Amino acid sequence: MSASYARLSESISQAKNVRIYTNKDTAYDFKLYPFGERGTYIAPELISEITDSLAAAITEQFPDFDYIVSPEPGGHTWGMLAAYKLMKPMNILRLSTELYENYEVSVRRETAYNENYIYFDGFSSGDRVLLLDDVISSGATIRCIAGQMSVMGIELVGVQAILAKGEHYKQLEADIGVPVRLLSKV
Repeated sequence: MSASYARLSESISQAKNVRIYTNKDTAYDFKLYPFGERGTYIAPELISEITDSLAAAITEQFPDFDYIVSPEPGGHTWGMLAAYKLMKPMNILRLSTELYENYEVSVRRETAYNENYIYFDGFSSGDRVLLLDDVISSGATIRCIAGQMSVMGIELVGVQAILAKGEHYKQLEADIGVPVRLLSKV
């Protein structure tokens, strides 16, 4: 890992382990990264390092796209910061709540510890988008988003993440047919 990711590296190595129970018999061991979907306190130096690093990586790897797309709950914060830094528009993929039940386009998202729906709004066929997320574990969230985008005629130019757990991102890249880039992996 590059020395420029010193704070990110430290935050990864110091992340707490928690256990999430999906039901009384099934548990999922979860790393509580401060920059991830269930993180809480994030030092401003870490925010700055991640934001600057995402902007630099995106500029280098994905120079041509219309806007950034990021899912709740973890990716949208970083998508917003990167979009601001790059002066690009952003579209947030919202999770299911009663506020979004009337949206016509949604896709079921099932991860090892969670199941919900992701709602799509504000897209047009032919849009060229970059998907930015916080952590890639199995790749399930990105796969369902990429599949729905394909149905909608949206061109996914690539995926940028802060962190990938394991090597699943390599198969994800092959499955969805676009580059998947990371700041770090564990």
